[in-house]
Amino acid sequence: MASEKPEIDINIVPILNVAAGILQTGFLTGPRARAKQEFKKLKQGKSIKVATLNIGQLKDAPLKLQLDHSEYRGPGFGFDTFVAALISMLRHTETAFKEEKDLNILTSQNHSELVLAALPGIVRRDGQINVMMMSFSFSQSPDIILKLMFVEPGQFDLAGNATR
Repeated sequence: MASEKPEIDINIVPILNVAAGILQTGFLTGPRARAKQEFKKLKQGKSIKVATLNIGQLKDAPLKLQLDHSEYRGPGFGFDTFVAALISMLRHTETAFKEEKDLNILTSQNHSELVLAALPGIVRRDGQINVMMMSFSFSQSPDIILKLMFVEPGQFDLAGNATR
């Protein structure tokens, strides 16, 4: 008889808020040289432990950051493009929090497995639009995976929303 993992009731809002602060500090307001080093690790497919969370039922849960740029379109995916997409995504997140808008949270069928914050970071480089979003995976217990991922931009109506 296989043992089942206990289901954890997760309130994603405080986790999203903490994640946004970590990303802000780690890549935008912190030392640029360190941010570039961390980006390089992420681009190579490595996970980076960015925090330990104690929120609700989550006790001493390592928060690890990952990057999936497999759906990035166009040449020149580098630190500056990553930062531009991150700034756009964090602006959408901040606006949603400040204006108490719907955070547009999407969950997998098993709510504790995968949560997508559909607050896009939109960036345009050389005429090509790319969209970055963040997701949280709770399936690799005890780790929580915060994944920044570029998604197929064709699935969005992006008229006028891209940064240059």
